[in-house]
Amino acid sequence: MGMEVEMGELFIILAGILLVFDFVLLSKATAGDKKKLEYAFYTSAIACALVVASYLSLTWAFVSDNFALSEVYTYSSSGLAIWYKLGDPWIGASGSMLFLTFLFTLTYFIYRFKEPEPESEHGDEKGSMFRITLYKTTDLFLIFFILLVLLHSPFEHFPMSMTMQTVLTDGAGLNPLLQTFWVLIHPPIVFLGYAFVFFAFALTLTGMITGGLKERERRTLKRSLYAAWLFLALGIALGGWWSYEVLGWGGYWSWDPVETASLLPWLALTAYFHLSPKKSSRDENMTGEFTLLLTFLAILFSTALTRGGLLESVHAFGRSPVGPALMLFAAAILFFFFYLCRKAKKPLYTFDVDTSSLFSVSLVIAYWSLIFLMIICFLGDAAPIIGGLFRENPMTTSPEFYNKWCFPFTLAFVAALAGCNASAYMGVKKYFGLILAVLCVGVVLAWLGQPTPNPLANFGLPLILVAGFTIAHHFARVLRRSAKKSSTRLWGKTIVHFAIILILIGVFVSSTTETESGFIFAKPNSTIEALGMEIELNDFAISTSTGSVYSAQHRFMLPEYSALKMDVTSIKDAGDVHQGAMWIKYYSNHGAVSEPLIISTLTGDIYIYMQSTKSSSDSLLYALMGQKVQPENVIVSVKRIPLIGLVWTGILLLGLGMAVLLVGEFVNTGEINRRVHRR
Repeated sequence: MGMEVEMGELFIILAGILLVFDFVLLSKATAGDKKKLEYAFYTSAIACALVVASYLSLTWAFVSDNFALSEVYTYSSSGLAIWYKLGDPWIGASGSMLFLTFLFTLTYFIYRFKEPEPESEHGDEKGSMFRITLYKTTDLFLIFFILLVLLHSPFEHFPMSMTMQTVLTDGAGLNPLLQTFWVLIHPPIVFLGYAFVFFAFALTLTGMITGGLKERERRTLKRSLYAAWLFLALGIALGGWWSYEVLGWGGYWSWDPVETASLLPWLALTAYFHLSPKKSSRDENMTGEFTLLLTFLAILFSTALTRGGLLESVHAFGRSPVGPALMLFAAAILFFFFYLCRKAKKPLYTFDVDTSSLFSVSLVIAYWSLIFLMIICFLGDAAPIIGGLFRENPMTTSPEFYNKWCFPFTLAFVAALAGCNASAYMGVKKYFGLILAVLCVGVVLAWLGQPTPNPLANFGLPLILVAGFTIAHHFARVLRRSAKKSSTRLWGKTIVHFAIILILIGVFVSSTTETESGFIFAKPNSTIEALGMEIELNDFAISTSTGSVYSAQHRFMLPEYSALKMDVTSIKDAGDVHQGAMWIKYYSNHGAVSEPLIISTLTGDIYIYMQSTKSSSDSLLYALMGQKVQPENVIVSVKRIPLIGLVWTGILLLGLGMAVLLVGEFVNTGEINRRVHRR
């Protein structure tokens, strides 16, 4: 059983050594040094293969139930379904760092394999040196991530002081909150986004070192960033759906530290795509590069929060040296970036806004509103970390802080979307007059307390609706004028803009008009009334899992969980009748988890879930010991969440729009290549 451990760790160590060797070879090579460059390529290829082998070794440790490994024991058991075992390497704290390194390695190898080697670019010495520098930069990034993996290795054994024979019998089992289909796709999607950002930033740094990107590299950079933007958005969306449908929290967003940190790179990338295009060499500045630096640093910060345990969160793991190491790496990158900026003698930002152009003004507003949103989210996460350095019990950032300070900048971004889409037929003065009039309507609605109980939502909704109208109107005008020439970029941009409007309407309405029944003590075979509904409850069905886990607390094997299922035979709501089932499961090593019943309608969701009473908790404990005792009661809570479907519809459209933009980049590149070939 120790062979997988030794080989997996040996593979990753050898990969790091070979990447150092590759870096040295590239440092000594010139564009015409064919032999050294060939050796460097084969060295990097073997290193990448070793990283893949290390990851597969960890996967095999989970599949083969190698509970001698701390990572396998903590996140698996012999009865765990095979698909969860295959996904376990990216679920754990240290295994996920290996998985991220694995994805980044594959991205690097595919690029290096597909692109022409430096010596084959006849007469293009600058392009050759660019690729050599890019490979060296990426080598350094990968070496650092390999060191992170070794710093908190997924191949660690249990301390010898533990009773190894007992540990080897079985594992503690996967946390029930992770036993869902979404755990198999949510983390890989997020990590793919991270890997594309890492590669894009390596391209950016290389361009700063060598004096700029050529057209080929610019296209590669843009593709990487569109892919990262798409995957980061999908990752956030899937996380929201996961918490809403599976975890029983009754909400898709709670401003949890890790949730908030996940927004940071997406906000930075969105800001990047709203930068004003450069018209001439005089407009050159480092704003784009700096925005990508912020994206890169935001990912390091988010990873340090989650994998390094810098803050307490339902998403975060325990403290580890990974967090401080990531922060030191971020500081080193920051200093190096500003060194390159000083060397290039270019400003970080130039206020070159054309005040007579509504489009130019709108882009500036969009960019800075997103940057300020990012700053607010960062400060909300960073303040407790900084406070923890000086106080034993540091403060926590409340949701009210984010709601209050994000609100004005969200509206500024919405106004910018309206301006971008109205710029073809509206001047700056007329636009600001329109915005002022719409805000006056918002003031009146806030004063009247309509259409929601929340004054801020009432104030913002008219502006959001007007922005949605301008987006639709602009798209219709463009299609009428040039239906045959409409580009994928136009379609993608319009879908993304409209999706953001739908999401914001859904968020503003659902979060402010949600109603909740409170706690209702319900008995089996009874009828309860809540929020205008009549809900008929059936008896409890008691069961236990077929799989077993080792309980470290009791020091013997137990069923992984016991469960109470309550069928809801009838939910009568304004003439409509629904039915379903609710669950409470008690996991031997992880405690109780509630699985809600969600009834989706055109007007919103009915959300019903159970919570434990002493009677139901005792019943679950008895079931673990093999006795079935019917509980006397349970707590039931009911929520109505209006128009929540707009949020999910908007998210689907957002992903579609981003995918269209990404595909458009490949289509446009193909057309350019065909034109060049014809010439």
